[in-house]
Amino acid sequence: MATVEIKNDKKEVTIPDGSLLAELDGKCSILFACKVGSCGSCKCKVTKGMENLEQPNDIEKAGLSAFGNDPSERLPCVAKIKKGKVTLEY
Repeated sequence: MATVEIKNDKKEVTIPDGSLLAELDGKCSILFACKVGSCGSCKCKVTKGMENLEQPNDIEKAGLSAFGNDPSERLPCVAKIKKGKVTLEY
């Protein structure tokens, strides 16, 4: 099981290894509107554990390009965690 710390909520959520961070929907206050990487509502900064996330796929790359190219930002609705711990801030 992987762990995602959401700094704004001051909480940690456990999700299965290899799952989309969209598993956080309803378990934290990150807003998941479209869930397909096209709206940017879930955009977060990864403050720790970027190495524990899969590389962005083409959909996420397009969304990140549209909403800004900060290399520390990801779209949790389409980002996958490999294992370990990731810390997010939005």
